[in-house]
Amino acid sequence: FAQVTIPVLVMTGYFAVSEPGDLYYFTQHHRYNPHVEDRLLIGPYDDTMMQVEPSASLHGYQIDPNALIDLHELRYQWFDRVFKGTAAAPLLKESVNYQVMGANEWQHAPSLDAMSGGSLKFYLDGVAPGGNHRLARSKKTNAVFVEQKVGFSDRTDAAWTPPKDLISKKLAPRHGAIFISEPLTKPTEFNGLFSGRLDFTINKMDVDLSITVYELLASGDYVRLFSPTYEFRASYARDRAHRHLLNAGERQELPFKSERITSRRLQTGSRLVVVLGVNKRPDREINYGTGGDVSDESVDDGKIPLRIRWFTDSYIDFPVRN
Repeated sequence: FAQVTIPVLVMTGYFAVSEPGDLYYFTQHHRYNPHVEDRLLIGPYDDTMMQVEPSASLHGYQIDPNALIDLHELRYQWFDRVFKGTAAAPLLKESVNYQVMGANEWQHAPSLDAMSGGSLKFYLDGVAPGGNHRLARSKKTNAVFVEQKVGFSDRTDAAWTPPKDLISKKLAPRHGAIFISEPLTKPTEFNGLFSGRLDFTINKMDVDLSITVYELLASGDYVRLFSPTYEFRASYARDRAHRHLLNAGERQELPFKSERITSRRLQTGSRLVVVLGVNKRPDREINYGTGGDVSDESVDDGKIPLRIRWFTDSYIDFPVRN
């Protein structure tokens, strides 16, 4: 990365499959070559929109009017800036340029971390009114936990496909637990990379986890803040280059930081919703948790169901702009 001295324009979307890879190259280039003149532009787009042009509706979600920009023209303006020395396009005036969904505006920041000026910490509460659990602003003092069980050898769900709609009336967590906050008392901008620490016990040496975040509107609609779901392998959460296996049967902590960013102005009265789950998808390589090479594992390694307990010391930090 240090040897790449040319300026790079990175364009991606909150609903693009390629977003984690795009952000990785952007952040690593800045890490090893901090003086490079890179630009990141990100908005409510998927991969198709990035190749063609933004459309007013994406899987049921209505895009803000000011996000409907000419991405091809913006690329030409970038080339003019690099090769002809013209003034930078207004949308690319900072290192990070992002569209705030629900606010119909663009914001600019010198870095990903600078997108937010603070955070809201929510603990995973074991209380389950109406079958769901709570995202609580304060931590429980007792050892309450939420338990999940996943049978990897059960293949009755092999025809399952993930939902594409970005707005839905109800959630089908599928191997996940739903956590819901109290209503927000004021408009709040969710900007940047969320992170957290999971406190749990597990009977395996590894597991693939998934986290999806929604805004639950007062109308009852669930709005995805990013898509696809953020997925990560627990043994690589601390270090993506070196594997660190879990301690089966022991209570342990796992810090994580999302590789997907998003930006949305959450409405007064809305609730934050987190679906924390174990990844068991027919279109994914299944991690059976033996601790060996996942590519060498088979369904025979999944005869014993996975059991995991999430304790109330677990929390998620949501980045917000003050």
